[in-house]
Amino acid sequence: MGRRTNEKCWACALLTAGEARKLHDSELGGDGCWREGTCRSRRSYYRKGRNRLAQRKMAIEEITVPIPQVAYVVLHTYVDQPREPNDEVVIHAMCAELWIGEKPVAMTQPQHTFGLPPRLVKEYARQLLDALYQRYGNGRRSGFERFAREEQHSVSQCPIRPCSYHAEHLQFVQGEGYL
Repeated sequence: MGRRTNEKCWACALLTAGEARKLHDSELGGDGCWREGTCRSRRSYYRKGRNRLAQRKMAIEEITVPIPQVAYVVLHTYVDQPREPNDEVVIHAMCAELWIGEKPVAMTQPQHTFGLPPRLVKEYARQLLDALYQRYGNGRRSGFERFAREEQHSVSQCPIRPCSYHAEHLQFVQGEGYL
């Protein structure tokens, strides 16, 4: 087993050489622990880490074992603030994305859901899973029974136009009043 890390030397390695000398060289008013040959070597060792030794060792042979191609569905939600799974935060819009292995295969069209009650939003999420299963399931339910994960995006990234959040569809005429 190797030596323990000297915390003082490790902290010194984070400083520039000039700062380290001022702090530790007795000729420059430091605490007197600076040793010219030893400190240069030790500072280099702590800066570059012990990885250099590992890199010098001969690499062992790596073999790659392919992972089976598994289908999974990612739910994309657009919300005002980050939410936890059972929060009653309003979901502005949502869509689902099907991945098989490492590649995205299909994505449902994003739809606004901000006017729907939570019960209908959950039902719509189930409909997204069913739609992807009907099209790409090939009779295998695995991967389509629930979402693998949920990616939350800010409402400002909503891809649907026109969108009430972006209000690009509103055209105000200068000089006329508002209703």
